[in-house]
Amino acid sequence: MPMFAATLSSAVLSVVAVLRRQAEGLRNWREARLSYRTLCEMDSKTLADLGLTRSDLRDASAAGLFGDPTVIVAARAQERQGRRGAASRTLTGPSIVPDIATSLRQQPATCN
Repeated sequence: MPMFAATLSSAVLSVVAVLRRQAEGLRNWREARLSYRTLCEMDSKTLADLGLTRSDLRDASAAGLFGDPTVIVAARAQERQGRRGAASRTLTGPSIVPDIATSLRQQPATCN
């Protein structure tokens, strides 16, 4: 009889753990959908400040009913930030500091 009680309690605990994980997954899904809805209600300027466009939100809707659209939106924003960061590091322009070494090499040496 004690073995039966231990097995039964173990089975009940396993079922409770599965139900808890399912409830947590459902709660996370609902939060993601609410966050996505909030993003959809933002104007284009606010989305641009976040590094997003309306087409990113449309693409995120392809996640399906039980997919997490915020994962797609976050990936798009990170891609743009990465490109923006790489572009700012690779762009060079003329220096505002005069290059004295070059100007000294170009002047002929004069002896008095």
